[in-house]
Amino acid sequence: MKFRFMHIKRRLACIALLGGLGLTAGAQPAGMLYDPEPPSDSAYVRIVHASRDGAVDIAVDGQVRVKSLKTGEASDYLVLGAGKRAITVNQAGQKKPLMSTSIDVVSGQPMTVALTSMRADSSPVVFVDKANTNKLKALLTVYHLDDKFGKLDVVTADGSTKVFSGVSFGTSATIPVNPISISLMALKAGEPASKVTASLSMTQGGNYSLLLLAVDGKSNILRSVQNKTERYTGK
Repeated sequence: MKFRFMHIKRRLACIALLGGLGLTAGAQPAGMLYDPEPPSDSAYVRIVHASRDGAVDIAVDGQVRVKSLKTGEASDYLVLGAGKRAITVNQAGQKKPLMSTSIDVVSGQPMTVALTSMRADSSPVVFVDKANTNKLKALLTVYHLDDKFGKLDVVTADGSTKVFSGVSFGTSATIPVNPISISLMALKAGEPASKVTASLSMTQGGNYSLLLLAVDGKSNILRSVQNKTERYTGK
């Protein structure tokens, strides 16, 4: 009798614990606890809208993967199969393509594809990205996406620390940093009067981007982005 009582008590405690987590015993179907793993030959590619055109839709191999991406925004990293992939860019909600291009996707390699112009004959600027292998640090990358800005320096907002120096258009630079909240300034190298700012709140193991973009023909923005990968559902 005592044994049966203890058995019932343990079972009730288990049900109470599951209820506290928002679950009920036996309610979670098999296969729903984790999303499926991407195929072993997958790569990770995101799109940055770095032109001054309006919002766009992005199709990969004829399938729309990103909708209404606005100027200055970065998509999540898309899970793509390795090989040559066709990228088509349409004005948001429209069927006529603004531009088409292709990229070579390498298995396991994260890439950023920056659309700096929507001319039919233009090509994107492609960056090979780095993964964060130090889970105690944050990884910070700056992307220079304005061909009229000149070389780029990035410093802390108080001017005391130079984070990146002399970054040219169409290139990126990456460093591991302490995971803190901070404000940063982008300067034309040697011209401290020309500056734009962005703020970041970083966490351990996180991966973050700074995008220097042209807003119009005369001004710039520095946009901060936390890198994310799309949810893979196997479809």
